[in-house]
Amino acid sequence: MTLGESFLSHHIDPYILEHIQMEKEYSQQDDLTLVWSDDVSLTLCFLASLAHHGEYSQEHLLQRYFQWWMNGYMCPTGLCFTPRIHLKKSIDLFGETQAAQALGIEVDIDKKTVDIPSKPAALLRLSPIGYFYSKHSYSKRIEIIKDCTKRMFGRKAPIDVFIAYIELLVNALNGVSKHDILQSIQLKQNSNEFLNKIFFDLIDLISNDNNNIEQGLQRALEKKSSQPKECKYLNPFDSDETILLTLYLQISGAIYNSIPNHWFKQIYAKKTIESLTKWIIYERNRNLHSI
Repeated sequence: MTLGESFLSHHIDPYILEHIQMEKEYSQQDDLTLVWSDDVSLTLCFLASLAHHGEYSQEHLLQRYFQWWMNGYMCPTGLCFTPRIHLKKSIDLFGETQAAQALGIEVDIDKKTVDIPSKPAALLRLSPIGYFYSKHSYSKRIEIIKDCTKRMFGRKAPIDVFIAYIELLVNALNGVSKHDILQSIQLKQNSNEFLNKIFFDLIDLISNDNNNIEQGLQRALEKKSSQPKECKYLNPFDSDETILLTLYLQISGAIYNSIPNHWFKQIYAKKTIESLTKWIIYERNRNLHSI
């Protein structure tokens, strides 16, 4: 089945998963393959759900998350590993709030989210909203960001940072100039809030890359964070050490509409991501026409 036929039949999942398997077998292992963390897999689950369902569906997204958890869906190794505790709790909460809503009962979200941190990779996990709804209204994006943030991380999560990041991505995707993108940021800097600090570390990289993505990438590499070794039952590709690099690559790639070839070659499963991107654009446009 070709990619075009897969679009029309809505059976693109096998096509994408086949790409992942092929690239797992033939890719060269290098530093950048480590950015395929569990959060990257969950990001791709969200992208695939939006594309497959044609819009944001809590139930459909939860099914994708559980496919990842139980069957290794969108996992770089094609195997199921034990997710980290905070990811388990985040997915459990996402499902529990849906069940409670269906039954008409309340969930004590504040109590349930005490131990669920909003880590930098959480920005990546919600970024599919920017890709799929980049041509939709600002209010539509805010509605979905608020729903996802509350269900995944609780009411105390810094929703203003999630909004700022997704709008940063949306503006870049829509061809707004870098100067205007940076000028449009309304979020106030707060060094006491970790996610806020990461966001402004990213803004610093973008502001001071001299309009040269190579320089920005090199500076981002210098900001790798250390991470302790994990047990063998966790995804061996899982690492947060290059998350700032990943976020910079996501935003700057959209701003400059390109990624240097030698960097692009190091991105794991790039053909998979390219196929998924085409699928997202196709379904986004269908969704727009149906409004």
